[in-house]
Amino acid sequence: MVERRKHKRHSMPRGTFVILRNAFDPLRDHAKMSIGEIAMVLYKSAPEVMAQVTNLSVGGIAFGCNMVGLPDADNVELDLLMTEQGIYLHNIPYAAVAIRTAGKGRKKKPAFRTNAFSFKQLDAEKKCRLRELLVHHV
Repeated sequence: MVERRKHKRHSMPRGTFVILRNAFDPLRDHAKMSIGEIAMVLYKSAPEVMAQVTNLSVGGIAFGCNMVGLPDADNVELDLLMTEQGIYLHNIPYAAVAIRTAGKGRKKKPAFRTNAFSFKQLDAEKKCRLRELLVHHV
């Protein structure tokens, strides 16, 4: 099988979580909070999904949870939390990953993975923070 990914994927250690939370539940002043405080706020906010990250790259993420449906990217924000290293990445822009393309002339909508997202239009600061998180891969 030919590898189609642009970026190498890395397995992530236990304690690395993806959190999909409602965009209307902002995490105020997260830069001034400890990792314990951030984790508690995220847990208490009843996120849409909180799952263990299985692998990660600068291009995207896969996690150990299949969602029933795809979240609305306009109303749901993606955060990453690595508890052991105290790293928290807030509001990472993402998009669903298509399983296959619809192709020309097909009337079917493309199917999407429910346990993986690609990152889109990351600014320099978010790329730097992702690379910092990737240093701690298994």
